[in-house]
Amino acid sequence: MNKIIFCISFIILATFFTAIHTQASSVRLIIDDRTIGGLPTPPMIYNNNVLVPARAVFEQMGGQVGWHAGHRQVTVYHGDHVLVMTIGSFQANLNGQIVTMRTAPMIYNDSTMIPLRFTSEAFGFLVDWDESIPAAIVNSPTNNNNADADSLPPIDQIPIITLPPVIDDDDYDELDNNEADDVSDENNIFDTTWHDGRGHLVDNPSESPTDEIPLPGATVTDPGTGNANLARDISTTHIATIPFPETSIISLLTPQQTQTAAYVIAASSAISEVVYFLLPDNRLVIDIHNASSKIATRFAATPGIPVNEVRTSQFSYEPRVTRVVFDIEGPAEFSVSLSADRTILTVAFSENRITAVYGTSEANSDTLFIRADMLPNVTISTEGFPHFLTINIDNARMQAAGGAFEHGVFARHFITGERADGSVYVQLFVGDVWPSFSLVHGSNTVAVMLHQGIQDVRYDTVNRELIISRANGFTMNIQEIVHIEEYLRYRYTLILPPQASVLGQGTISIFDGFINSVDVTRSLDGNVHMVFNTATILGFTVYETPTDYIIRAHTPRDLNQFIIVIDPGHGGSDPGAIHHGVVEKDLVLAVSHKVVSLLDANPLIRAYMTRHDDSSVSLPARAEFANALGADLFVAIHANAATRNTIHGIETWYTIGEREAERQLPFGSRHLASIMQEHMIRATGAHNRGLMNTQPNFVVLRDTYMPSVLLELGFLTNPHEAALLATSAYQWLLAQSIYAGIVEAFASHTPVRTR
Repeated sequence: MNKIIFCISFIILATFFTAIHTQASSVRLIIDDRTIGGLPTPPMIYNNNVLVPARAVFEQMGGQVGWHAGHRQVTVYHGDHVLVMTIGSFQANLNGQIVTMRTAPMIYNDSTMIPLRFTSEAFGFLVDWDESIPAAIVNSPTNNNNADADSLPPIDQIPIITLPPVIDDDDYDELDNNEADDVSDENNIFDTTWHDGRGHLVDNPSESPTDEIPLPGATVTDPGTGNANLARDISTTHIATIPFPETSIISLLTPQQTQTAAYVIAASSAISEVVYFLLPDNRLVIDIHNASSKIATRFAATPGIPVNEVRTSQFSYEPRVTRVVFDIEGPAEFSVSLSADRTILTVAFSENRITAVYGTSEANSDTLFIRADMLPNVTISTEGFPHFLTINIDNARMQAAGGAFEHGVFARHFITGERADGSVYVQLFVGDVWPSFSLVHGSNTVAVMLHQGIQDVRYDTVNRELIISRANGFTMNIQEIVHIEEYLRYRYTLILPPQASVLGQGTISIFDGFINSVDVTRSLDGNVHMVFNTATILGFTVYETPTDYIIRAHTPRDLNQFIIVIDPGHGGSDPGAIHHGVVEKDLVLAVSHKVVSLLDANPLIRAYMTRHDDSSVSLPARAEFANALGADLFVAIHANAATRNTIHGIETWYTIGEREAERQLPFGSRHLASIMQEHMIRATGAHNRGLMNTQPNFVVLRDTYMPSVLLELGFLTNPHEAALLATSAYQWLLAQSIYAGIVEAFASHTPVRTR
């Protein structure tokens, strides 16, 4: 009887897998216009769904994939999303919610096969099916502008069916990088590579991996040794789930605003449910359920708080989920709590304790050491010149007393104190000789070193001026000074004539939030190079008085009437669209350089570029670059692509982001888009595809403060348009039309500088 059952089962399985194999061989997979080949198991169709090998496909899409043999679970995480699927189960866990799939994952040919459409769309990708090839076509969130705009579905139509969340602190998914081996290995011996807990891959480990991706409610820890690099949840209360009507997240206050080490998230009414989890790369993800977001944006780091960036978004529309993500730096302690009326969600970080301050002296230098629980965030003010300098430390508590230097070369003594705003300070008193100083950082200690160096030079923190004394008879012609600006490297160089060598050589440490340091060196030709290493983009002017030469630092807004950022799309490892021998990243860089060359000839307009060469720049970094500059306009330049080669023409994308809406500008992104589109169509005679409102899903348009547009110069998938775009003459025609649009925008509408 058993033999009969075995034979019947074998025939059924053989028929099943034969049917799968016959469908798999003819299915193509195209991701961002690139056909994916060389897969360990080709894509296959089962139950009218395309299944693909998890690791081989989704790691090419920028994700990470792990396998837990004991639980027969595959985990895929991409960006802020975590998806855990179990072999043979139609239910999965997506960011803390149980979701139902039409097809369950399976093991086939030693590969874990998972549903392509469901997994891709859960991560924000767009998936389409072309029966004529046949092929599954996937466009990434950063490549959606290359799809035919007329066919893009609304973001709130992603087909995810949600059920009540399941929270289990004991469930986790261990990561390794050998999916096929793990499926067939009963002992789950990891013999290739896995993650080190910070998102990096390490080879030839000495022991089993301990990295974990928790299901919601669980904090990542290292069960073997304890991962010292991960944050730690010290919350003392559990946030219960209570049904309330839908609420709105209306504000997020940073530690600079709360004057504490906490971020405060405010809702318009009671919050129903809060789910949070910590990813292995130290990202704390907080999902606020039944809540719409009014603050979809990014918040930069706050000095002294172990958070590199905070991002908020409307993560899901059905159901409504607002997501807040904290990029935590190092082993910080955090807690999450909800106020009694459930309208205030507080994410607090332990304040840094200054545990020791002491000084040592050597033959030609003094060193002041400041030790804390975590590396303190230090800035130095020289406003007390010539008697003392003040070392400021944000978001800290002072638990160390003042002291003296017994045999100080420059330093005499120091005092410590606290301020009402949550910062602390150390005032270091020096003698009559004003030293050079520099900062050296350790793991949890900052050393302020005082030493002899450059003579007759001091820095005025209040006026942001480097003052060179003429008391020793030093003179130079300031018209001979050469200015070299490298703003993408945050560096500005002044080349002084040879007589400036009397100033000496060395480093002037400043750290006032604008200038980090100034390096003074002498070149082989005798000239003196004064290199300003800046914390932000600055320009410099030089003037003289009867007693001093003064080098003054200026923000771009101080120096320029109009500021624009030109953003050549893609770059580096991201080529963009490639069709008919034309590569998008190269084309848009060439056009951008032509536009900037025209803008540079206009004395009223200062143009900056997000990249000058074939380098990779993240989308958030492009937006933050423009915001930090205080730019008046932002223009991103791209080329388009579509699934049909007959589509052609020029279009301009815009969005009315939260930041622009809050500022209520009289001249906004749609006005700019209309002007740019009109000039490009008029100059080129191309097909007018009109203006495209992206909704708030293009990072460079959503996250910029100023009116911003994204120009699509034409379709590389159209052979005629691609050939035209490849010519220098047509590129110049486009560049001139873009320049004309920018000039009209500035001439007609004076920028509103409210920041």
